Amino acid sequence: MRWLFPLLILSVFTLAGPLNAKEELVTLPKRDTVQLTIYNSVDLTLVRETRDLTFKKGNNRLQFSWANTLIDPTSVEFKALSNADKLEVLDTSYPAESNQMLIWTVSADEDTTAKVEISYFTSGISWNAEYHGMLSSDESSMHLTAYVSVTNNSGEEYENAKVRLIVGSIHLVEEIAALAGGQRMERMKAAYSKMRAADAAPNKKREIVKEGLSEYYIYSIEGAETIPNGWSKRLESFVQDGVALRTVYTWDPSKYGNALAKLLVFKNDEAHKLGREPLPAGIVRLFRDAGSNRLSFVGQVYTDYIPKNDEVKVNAGFDPEVQLKMKRTSFKKDNLTFRWSGNRQYIVGWDTVEDFEIEIKNFRKRAVDFEVNVVMNGDFDFDSKTKSTKIDFRTQRFTLTMEAGGSTKVTYNVRTRYGQNIKNK
Repeated sequence: MRWLFPLLILSVFTLAGPLNAKEELVTLPKRDTVQLTIYNSVDLTLVRETRDLTFKKGNNRLQFSWANTLIDPTSVEFKALSNADKLEVLDTSYPAESNQMLIWTVSADEDTTAKVEISYFTSGISWNAEYHGMLSSDESSMHLTAYVSVTNNSGEEYENAKVRLIVGSIHLVEEIAALAGGQRMERMKAAYSKMRAADAAPNKKREIVKEGLSEYYIYSIEGAETIPNGWSKRLESFVQDGVALRTVYTWDPSKYGNALAKLLVFKNDEAHKLGREPLPAGIVRLFRDAGSNRLSFVGQVYTDYIPKNDEVKVNAGFDPEVQLKMKRTSFKKDNLTFRWSGNRQYIVGWDTVEDFEIEIKNFRKRAVDFEVNVVMNGDFDFDSKTKSTKIDFRTQRFTLTMEAGGSTKVTYNVRTRYGQNIKNK
C-alpha cells in the first residue's frame, strides 16, 4: 500500500548558521484526515490533509515532492491550524536540481507541535452517480438508493478519505492536467483561492449536504473510504424509502418509437421524499423483486443534473395490458390554387385535410394515466373536441386517466397547407 509520505517527504533542519546547518530527518506520521472535493466538470480535485508535526526552535525546512502524480505544483499550500502564532512560513523555494519539488522554510519561536494542513489541486480523480430503485408490488413507490463511484488515476493513494462532490460547472482558463508538469500560472492562483474559500464552509452533518455556491453545489458523502491509485470505489450516498411513483403510458414517436411506452415517473421534490437539493447526473435503474432472492430488471435511463422539482421518467417497455391504436379515418385535398402558364394550368397551392382516431384500452385492474403526443409538420391547423395542451409549435398532448377495464376514443383533425397556400413561412 502506497501512503502519501513517499510523496510528501518532510525533512526538518535545525539551522545553526548558514555554513554549519545540522540536518535532522523526522519520520512523517500518517495523515490524520484527508478530504477530497472533486470537480468533475474540469478534472479537478481539491485535496486537504492534516497531520500533527513537531518543529524545533529556529528554521525548519519542509520538502514537498509531486513526482509521478498529477498534482498542480502552483496550487500547493501549507497552513498551521494550531499554534499558528508560534510558526511562520518564511519562504517557498524550488530547488534548481529538481522540477518536481518545493521546500518551505518554517520559523518556530520555540520547540512545539502543531496540526498543519497541506492542500493542493490534482487531476485524475472523477466520479459518477447511480440510482437504484426497488419497486413496490403495485409500482406506486420505490426504495431508492443512490451511489457514487469514485475513480482514482491521480498517481496517489488516499486512505480513509472523506469525499465531497461538486455538481455544476466552474470555469477555468486551463485544464489542470496541463499544469502538472511544473508550469507556474499566476492567473490560476486567483481561481484556486476562490475555490478554496468556497470549499472551506463547515460541514457538520455526516450525510449529503447541499451548500449553495452560485453555479454549483457541494455534496458530502457519509463515511470515509480508502481509494487506491488505479482503483474505483462505489460509495453509498443516500437511501430513501417510500419514494412515490406514478405510471404514465406515453405515445411519443420522436422519443420512444411508434409504440405505447410505459413510463415510471418520480419527482425530485418533498412530496416524493426528495427535493432537498438538486441531484447529480447519472443512471437511474429500476428493479422489482422476482422472488427467491432474485431481481427483475425493469428499465433504466441516463439523466442529466436533476434540479429540484424536476421529473425523471424511466421507460419500462411494452405492457400488453394497455393498448393504443391510431388510424387515419379520412383524407382529402382542399383549397386548390391554380396558375396559368401559356395555355396550361398548374396547381401551385393546396391543403390536405386529415381526420385521425386514437383508441385506448386499459385491461389492467387499476386506473392508469395516458399522455398522447401528436406531432405535426409544416403549416397546419389542429382541431379536436377532446381537450389538449400545446407543448411546442408542432406538438399537441392529450392527457387523460382511464379506469380499470375502460376504453376510449380520441379524434382530431389536421389541415396542412402547401405551396402558395402556406401562411406561416
